[in-house]
Amino acid sequence: MDAETATKALRLATGSCETVSAVAPLSGGVSNLTYLLTLFSGARLVMRTPPPGQRSGNAHNMIREARVLEAVHPLFPEAPAIVGYSEDPSVTGDQFMIMAQIDGRILPPGSPFEVSPDQARTLCENFVDGLARLHEADLTDAVRAAFGDPQGFVARQVAGWSRRYEKIGLDNPRSALRDWLSANIPPDPDRASILHNDYKFDNMVLDRDDPTRIIGVLDWELSGLGDSFMDLGNALAYWVEAGDPHALQRFKRGPTDLPGMMSRDEIIDAYCTARGFDRPANMNFYQSMGLFRLAVIALQVHVRVAGGVGKPSPFLDAALALLDRAEDFAGV
Repeated sequence: MDAETATKALRLATGSCETVSAVAPLSGGVSNLTYLLTLFSGARLVMRTPPPGQRSGNAHNMIREARVLEAVHPLFPEAPAIVGYSEDPSVTGDQFMIMAQIDGRILPPGSPFEVSPDQARTLCENFVDGLARLHEADLTDAVRAAFGDPQGFVARQVAGWSRRYEKIGLDNPRSALRDWLSANIPPDPDRASILHNDYKFDNMVLDRDDPTRIIGVLDWELSGLGDSFMDLGNALAYWVEAGDPHALQRFKRGPTDLPGMMSRDEIIDAYCTARGFDRPANMNFYQSMGLFRLAVIALQVHVRVAGGVGKPSPFLDAALALLDRAEDFAGV
């Protein structure tokens, strides 16, 4: 992506006369290509385009993600504001979207992060508060149009991730775990919620002057509408504690093991308190499903980086540890 192409894309998507003076690729995301656009006016925007080659469902659908953000941003200001988007491939070769930059600190996995135990605790409280507020957001007509019908969300997730696991072709089919998940699908909730579905620290932007304050939540390509406890379970799967096995420590996506950070059980209790709920009797289902889903994601990465299922990699080690933990929650 160069400045001339970015300028044409900006004008196509927004109708503005602004000119892009510089383009820089942004690291962090693995699903789509992301660029920082600096305009001659000094303003900064972010452009996202799909990667070349094979696509994976909604993960590379820029138009869907843009419409989701248009609907969600007014209700949850931590979601980026959309500036424009286009399905016309004449400029970039593909669909794309452009959004406002959220200027703050992003924490790539393994990056240094020094906070006091009190600050770590406050950050956890803000993490939980953000998730609870997202799940309480109104389901406006725009939200429903962006996401579609939430009925059967959990059943679709269980079936879909089970199919992906089968496709990878590990020797161990984990049949008992997959059968347990299928047999314990909870009924649809009385009220669906907006789900981020990838709510973790490396998808967040922190205030540069206050590391406890979350000012942005990025990467909404996996978002959906459904059972809010699925989103919590997914977030907990990423939450690695100091006493967790080494294989999981190598796979952690944020500073969740620092002194002062909440435990997974404390996150559940804080979330339920924020929502005014009792802890669900079937919380084990949501935790097991979140771990199974993350294990499949780790296996997909493993196959890509190792070049095959049977070759060693840290992602395979992490996936096997996640599957073992998912079985523990399922009791199989």
